[in-house]
Amino acid sequence: MTSPAPAWYYRPWAVVFLLFVVLGPFGLPLLWKSPGFSRGWKIALTIATAVYTLMLLKSTLEATRLVMEHLDLARPR
Repeated sequence: MTSPAPAWYYRPWAVVFLLFVVLGPFGLPLLWKSPGFSRGWKIALTIATAVYTLMLLKSTLEATRLVMEHLDLARPR
């Protein structure tokens, strides 16, 4: 008897897509419940997701700082 195929959101490519395009770190529970990854891959993808999220956060903060500087320059004195 064959086991049923995992749900689409547990399939490896779907999980990677959800991690890096849609959900970010909120997709980590799907990664860790997915039977399609070894423990090593789960650890590596968790680290990659954390680094990716931190890079996006840093870029967002930098962009916000630049916008605030430009708005301050545009303010009449």
